[in-house]
Amino acid sequence: FVASRFERSSCCLFCQFSTIFLSSFASGHSLSVHSLARAIAFSLRVSTMAEFVGTLRALLGSDNNSRGAAEKTFSDAREQQPAATVAALFHALGESSLEEPVREQAAVLLRQCLSKIQDDNSTWQKLGAQGQSDAKAKLLQLLQSEASDKVRRKIADAIQKLGCQLIEIPQDTRPNNAEAWPELMPTLMPIVVDTSRPDGLRADTLLAVKELLDSIWPVMVANINQTLGVLQTCFSSNSPAVMGRTSELLCELLDKLDKKEERSKFAPLLEELCRVIRALADSPNIAPLNDLLTALQAGPSLADFLKDAFPEHVLPLLKTIATSHKEEDINRAALEAVMTIVEAKPKAYSKNTVAMQAIIEICVVFMTQLESDMAGWAAEDDEEGDDEERLIMGKEVLDRLCRCMHAHDKMAPLMELMKQAVSSLMAAGWKEQCAGLSMLATIIEFVDDEDLVQTMFGVVKSNLKSQHERVRHTAWAAVAQFAEDHAETLSSEAIAPGMLEAFLAVMDDPCERVQSRSMEAFQFYGGLVEREVLDPFVPNMMSKLGHKLQHGSIGLQRKTITYIAVLAGQMEDGFADYYAPLMPVLKQLVQSLVHKNEERTLLGKAFECISLLASTVGLEVFRSDAEVIMEAMIKATNVPDLTSNDPIMEYMMQASQRICFVMKGAFLPFLPHILPLVLKKFTLAPKEYSKETMQSIKDDEEVSLTVQQGEDGKVKVILMSTSELEDLKGAIGCVHTFVEELGKLFVDYLQQTAQALLLVFDFALDEDVRDLAFETWGLLCQCARESGQVDKVGELVQEFLKRMLPKFEQVGATGSVAEAQGIDSAALKTAANGVTACLRKAGPGVLSGEQLNHICQVALKALHVSLQLRDAEEEANRRNQKNDEEEEMVDDEELEEATKFRLALCEMVGALAVHHGDLFMEHCLNPSMQLVTKFIQPSVRWEDRRLALFVICDILEHLKEKAVPAWPHFMEQLLQDVAHQSTALRQPACYAVSLAAQVKAFAQFAPSAATTLSQVISQTRQAGKKKSQREAQACADNALSALVEILTTHQQAVAGAEGQLWSVWLNALPIQVDEVEGVKNHRTLLNLVKAEHPQVIGESGGNLPQVLSILVDVYKSNTVDEETSKGIAQLVVQLGPQRLEGIASQLKEKHRKKLLRIHKEGQ
Repeated sequence: FVASRFERSSCCLFCQFSTIFLSSFASGHSLSVHSLARAIAFSLRVSTMAEFVGTLRALLGSDNNSRGAAEKTFSDAREQQPAATVAALFHALGESSLEEPVREQAAVLLRQCLSKIQDDNSTWQKLGAQGQSDAKAKLLQLLQSEASDKVRRKIADAIQKLGCQLIEIPQDTRPNNAEAWPELMPTLMPIVVDTSRPDGLRADTLLAVKELLDSIWPVMVANINQTLGVLQTCFSSNSPAVMGRTSELLCELLDKLDKKEERSKFAPLLEELCRVIRALADSPNIAPLNDLLTALQAGPSLADFLKDAFPEHVLPLLKTIATSHKEEDINRAALEAVMTIVEAKPKAYSKNTVAMQAIIEICVVFMTQLESDMAGWAAEDDEEGDDEERLIMGKEVLDRLCRCMHAHDKMAPLMELMKQAVSSLMAAGWKEQCAGLSMLATIIEFVDDEDLVQTMFGVVKSNLKSQHERVRHTAWAAVAQFAEDHAETLSSEAIAPGMLEAFLAVMDDPCERVQSRSMEAFQFYGGLVEREVLDPFVPNMMSKLGHKLQHGSIGLQRKTITYIAVLAGQMEDGFADYYAPLMPVLKQLVQSLVHKNEERTLLGKAFECISLLASTVGLEVFRSDAEVIMEAMIKATNVPDLTSNDPIMEYMMQASQRICFVMKGAFLPFLPHILPLVLKKFTLAPKEYSKETMQSIKDDEEVSLTVQQGEDGKVKVILMSTSELEDLKGAIGCVHTFVEELGKLFVDYLQQTAQALLLVFDFALDEDVRDLAFETWGLLCQCARESGQVDKVGELVQEFLKRMLPKFEQVGATGSVAEAQGIDSAALKTAANGVTACLRKAGPGVLSGEQLNHICQVALKALHVSLQLRDAEEEANRRNQKNDEEEEMVDDEELEEATKFRLALCEMVGALAVHHGDLFMEHCLNPSMQLVTKFIQPSVRWEDRRLALFVICDILEHLKEKAVPAWPHFMEQLLQDVAHQSTALRQPACYAVSLAAQVKAFAQFAPSAATTLSQVISQTRQAGKKKSQREAQACADNALSALVEILTTHQQAVAGAEGQLWSVWLNALPIQVDEVEGVKNHRTLLNLVKAEHPQVIGESGGNLPQVLSILVDVYKSNTVDEETSKGIAQLVVQLGPQRLEGIASQLKEKHRKKLLRIHKEGQ
């Protein structure tokens, strides 16, 4: 068979055969594959075929050396003698006397030979036209004659594999047959309807047809009557396999049909489908039922077909299977089928409360399938214990149902059903109570009414002291979720003290697992509570935590350290008193764990806690411990034989960032030891999917994957373990912090960091990775400029642009919508944001006028193409959906990414003006204003008007007075958009007015603008702090910036309404959502108070209690900068004890406590 593999005599026979084979081609005669098989059998006889079969057997063997040699033998034969190899495989398949595994192996290898048929060097191409024809015929013949189920199934797989590659039918055509393989359908269809054939053959043939659907569905629709007849005949079978495959075929065929009129032809088969579901549910063979349930998890077309029959016919069957079938896998598959159908057509199914109620009831059944062995449950660690799979799925499906209904504004009726279910569950046994609490935790994210939130939380809180440990455990889990979703409510003065008492009490709970879950909840809750509220509870908490840290179990120690870290982070310098007693304990713990591979998580948490303690005491106190701690961290990362998902590196990077933030320049000596370890993580990269790649990933390891189109145009799957992905993100974030905190001191490490960053510039698996990498590159540009290396700044900028601009140029160069459809909007958005960050950080003088013009034109051209593509796709959708009013929008995420990409392009254009204003005026203002003029019109859709507003904001911010001549093109509409009903337009419009108001020329617009702004602010603040109002409140925050800018810059223009306008501004503070605007407004407020502005401090200082309350509230928060916080402390001291005491008496208790702390810190 191959000269190097066979004996000399066999080689001679092979050479004789080769001579005959080549002579036939030379004489113009073709030798078919079938004839070739006979020729091999005749020429090589038993000895040669025995060698070939021996090769097949060796491939199945367990001996690695023999298997490796056999793989090489077959690979060489396939490459050098493809026709002979295929013929031999067919011959082996036809030899029924051979053992079944050998023939299965032959079928598998044959399928491999028939793959990648479009490649010029493929085995298929080397067979020639006649050989290909004979191979197709032989496959169909073997399918019908094969008696072995396993072998036949693999032959059917080879048929569908070949057919899917050969047959390409445009979706808008309906041919009667597949011209690329005209014998295929006329052979397969008679098999499936022939009741005299074995059920196994019919089922395998149906499976092949189903797998061929991507290619042949237009043929089946063209022959609709025959297709219906085939399906009806197969439905009448008594074989579960035949019925099941028929149902799968129907479901997947329906999901291919976008047109409702084509789907409607299959309506008579609905009853049969339901009958089959019922029959398979009663069958002892669960495989057909599982496959059918998987097929029901299709898309919008199938969901639309089922929607009328779903509530009364399909759903009851699936509900019974989900709740009553004896196999858990079947239960889960049935619930997944129900949820997938609803998710595919949420608007349609939301109208049926019966369907919603049924899904809730199924989920409740899942969520109450809890273990009754409480001793065994309590003995497990929360992190290591196996949570019940049905419970997890029940919660996940409820969350998906809520998320789906909420996204389509259909949450209200579902919420009523949920409330009823919770009420019923909480009145029943402990398992039902756990389900009720889990349901509350699931739905709370979607509750907007403050009173309802408090009512629901009251139910949770009342169960924190339940007699049953599992109920207490679930209640604490719910606390964590409530804290995450409704931070302000749970941290309010009405709730926080009582909750802190509960956190303190649960530390003595007799069930350690309940304690552990409460500690997890504190990670979410503790960071919400104000320092003054938390302060009285800290001593008792620390007393109990200290005991647990030294005497608790390993699992409890891990949670204890995190608990302490949360307290330290929230109390800040108020936690400094605990540094001295805690640090020796933590250092001792570190030394004892640094070489214990089994306790790496505990060691990592110790590093985390130490870094947070350092933040509370500052550099001077921490300096003496810094070297020991950093050496321990470095040593911990160099321990040999660590697992690939070792957590220490992640903890070390996070701790290093905090310590660098504390130590600033004093951290520099540690950088040579830490940075190489961090940069090494930059080499982590996703791999293309393959058998070898999957084998390298552990069974319990999660992976992230995506589909990517290669340079050759072929689609490939790339993947990466989730732990590696998180390590890479953490490493880039760590370097980002080092550069940001060290500034110009980082310059000696700039080159090696830049080289390392280039490795992740084309990272395709997660855009967050590239986004952070590009931001870090911008910081490197800033570092080079601050250190005086101007030439290096230019090099970094040009290197970045060289890599990014071609991506946009390629988009702009597309000649048609079809070419543009391959645009990766998410990746391009990241690239555009990267250019913006780089140009903003690089500073002036790095670009020429020609470069500015080129970048501007490239961005605007890409924007134009993206808009063209959007319009074309929407037109295509309208054509496809004109007969279906209920058709859901698809690819929402893709549409959102495209919208963000267009906004990023506009910001990229705006970034050109940041440091190159004059050049921008000369080269970029005109094309920018053309865009603004086109899109600012009120008749333009809001998404495009927002593009214009983004460009306007950059022009106003960076060109200032120079942009005034362009104002007539947009100012009138801009002022109207300040009160636009859409927050997407209102927020940038308010921000733009805050920028325009800085220019004297705005005086003529000031009165009307101030009136509109004050109305927006007053109306929005009256709506309260509901989650649904966050976007509106952010608009009001921007409006406040605009209003105070008008009041301070154009006082004469608004003098008549000045008092009322100042009142609106002051009463709307503090800033609620937009932290950037918070920094501006609160700084302005402080300065106005210091200047004793009469409208701000009021007559005889009457407004001072209100003003001081605001400043105290925001002190050291995210809405003030460090300088403003220092100024607030100085102001408090300057007020003097007597005046301060009088003001304090008018404040809330929490503000009085905080005022005392501020006074102390200001002295």
